[in-house]
Amino acid sequence: MHNFKKPLYSVYPRMYCSGTIYVNDVPVIDWYGDETKEGGFGGDTMINQALLQSGKYQVVGKMYPRLGKNVLDEDDTLSVDFFCADFDNWKASRAEFRPKMESPWDGLTENVQHPTFNVASEIEVELPFVLDGWQHSVDFKDVKKEDLFSDVFKYYKQIRAVLVEHNAGKYLEMSHDKMQLQEQALYYSEDRKKRFLDSAGQLFGQNLAVEELNEADLHLEIMGYGKLVRLMRKDGSQPLQFISPDLEKQGNIEMEIKLHMRTKEKGFSII
Repeated sequence: MHNFKKPLYSVYPRMYCSGTIYVNDVPVIDWYGDETKEGGFGGDTMINQALLQSGKYQVVGKMYPRLGKNVLDEDDTLSVDFFCADFDNWKASRAEFRPKMESPWDGLTENVQHPTFNVASEIEVELPFVLDGWQHSVDFKDVKKEDLFSDVFKYYKQIRAVLVEHNAGKYLEMSHDKMQLQEQALYYSEDRKKRFLDSAGQLFGQNLAVEELNEADLHLEIMGYGKLVRLMRKDGSQPLQFISPDLEKQGNIEMEIKLHMRTKEKGFSII
């Protein structure tokens, strides 16, 4: 284990397929849609905010076919490297802390049609905090899926109304739990907090149009071992999106949303 005062844990996937990377049963990377038609995804992604405290955690890579394909084949691969670094000396201290997780190195079995394929591993982390996340939130596993979908969809419509109004203050209020979690997990300084708020203000200040919510195009996902929930479009994208003013230069801006419920009386909030 490390001796860092402010450890930053990250995953670095290389995805030559569609898919999602889960840490602690929380999606930290989603890779779907037009971009999966060719090429791949790679990049370092911080995961402290999904870990919450020291301990052992499952990491799962769920592989799906690229857009335009129905099954995975021997050309589709996924691997994940695991890194830890000291926040105050990131470049010099960053190093792998466990072996790579990967799909079969020579590809999936030839001539076998896989609609999906999972790769799993376990990591052990040491953190200087215990975050107040979703550990004690309402468990959704026993709620009827139809009722839960209806309630979640209603809350998404509330969020969309805030986006349509370009009300940054209200959106940040709805996202308080998420902001607090990230600030603590990623060691935000006061300056970084200010930059984050400024960037949110700039985004909402563009007065961009917002995509419609099409109930028939959405499905419900329960994660975080039953404590988190979200809606996703059937193409794998986020339901809530600001529409790009120039799609040739930039795609729509997707709002990454996960919900929890500290108590039934308090209702949903973004985390």
